[in-house]
Order: sequence, then structure tokens, then C-alpha cells
Amino acid sequence: MKNKLILFIFILIAAGFSTSCGFRILNGKEGSVKKYNDISQIYIKPFKNLTYKSGAGVYFSNNIANYLNVQSDMFTSNKNDALYYLTGKITSIQNSVMSYTGVAAAVDYMLTVKVTVSMYGTNGKIIFRNAGFSSGATYYNYINPLTAHKQEKMAIETASKRIARKIVIYIETKKLTSY
Repeated sequence: MKNKLILFIFILIAAGFSTSCGFRILNGKEGSVKKYNDISQIYIKPFKNLTYKSGAGVYFSNNIANYLNVQSDMFTSNKNDALYYLTGKITSIQNSVMSYTGVAAAVDYMLTVKVTVSMYGTNGKIIFRNAGFSSGATYYNYINPLTAHKQEKMAIETASKRIARKIVIYIETKKLTSY
């Protein structure tokens, strides 16, 4: 009975360590926001879309703003309060066939998105210019074209979220090394 109690306590402690928030363990605070060398108040200008896919610029602008706001507290929605401007272009959206059915109809696609991004201060100082980022996502092409269109839009949304994370990391490292 004593061995079972010790085993139970050990499992309980191990479960507590494995489910605790890593952010709390690393920083000692839950929900605290890191500032990266005073980067804050970044205004996102709408991304220009140089591709065939209409509306893709909205995904990128919104997802980058969301990621900057939620993950790093560096975003401002007020252009007049901005200390930095972030602007970008979607230069390419490509679909590649990943697999076929038995009757040679394409069913799995890989969508790859490429963007270039620039960031500069409101004082005109260039933080970085034309940095390139890309990401991809797969989607399943159903027989129904409307469903395939929805799947493709979700793949663009997924790729834009992945690129948003890369851009935020790039901003953080660029700022740390530029001064």
C-alpha cells in the first residue's frame, strides 16, 4: 500500500511539471509581455498582392497584426501612434500537385506563398527592406470546386500565419542586432 501511495504521489508531481506553462517556468510570470529593445507600436500597412489570388493581402495584414498584438504586444491599430511601419508584397502563390487518385485526378496540393517585407521608423530610418519569407500548406482538392476553393483559402490562411510568425521573429532579431 505504501509503494502505491508513493507511486501515485510521484505520478502526480510528474504530471504537474509536464502540464505547467513553460512561459511561467522561464519568466516567473504568467501572461507577461516581452519588449524587444523597445520595439512597440508597429502599424501594418495593407500588403500589396501581386498574384492572381484576390483578397490574399487581407490575410497577411490581419494575421501579422494579430500575431504582433497577441504574441508580442508590438502592434498598434492607430497610424498616428505608430513608431514603425511594416509593409509588404505578396509576390507569389503557387500550387503544386502532391498526389493523384487512381484515375489521374489531382487530390492533394501544396500551396507555397512568398512575400517581401520592409519595416521603417516613422522618422524614416530603415530597419530592414525587402526581406523575403515563404511558407506552404497542403490542402485536399475535393471534386466540388466550391469546396476546393475553401480548402485553398484555408491553406493561404495557414501559410500567412506561418509567415507572420517568421516576420515577428525576424523583427525581434533585426532590432536586437541593428543597434
